[in-house]
Amino acid sequence: MTGPSNEAAGSRDLRVLVVDDHPMMRTALTEILDEEDWLTVVGQCADGSEVVEATARLRPDVVCMDLSMPTMNGVDAAAALRAARSDVRIVMFTGSPAVRPAAAAAGADALVPKSARPDALLRCLRAAADGATDCPYCL
Repeated sequence: MTGPSNEAAGSRDLRVLVVDDHPMMRTALTEILDEEDWLTVVGQCADGSEVVEATARLRPDVVCMDLSMPTMNGVDAAAALRAARSDVRIVMFTGSPAVRPAAAAAGADALVPKSARPDALLRCLRAAADGATDCPYCL
């Protein structure tokens, strides 16, 4: 997969924090994202309860977060993150599109189905980071 060049994407990498309770999913997603020259995975969280602190410490541009997690789900984590830091972009991924209204109300910028191809997720991450709303997954 190739993404936008650094010139097209701006002068710095897009910084992404990956949040998912399944270790294999976190690893797979991180490996996919790490293949891109224009993107840097700055960290991983295993639960939504870790997101606010990790975001303050790691300063990602985008948090790429699963919706369904124990302890604190993605909707609650997005709301907490939005309350603490309004400038970070939040891209959630889920197996259930029915949660779109709840994700939007919590402050998520996009909701990507888990069935989406990796290139669609990459385009969505870039669109969310840029504040665009023309992505089919943007809220």
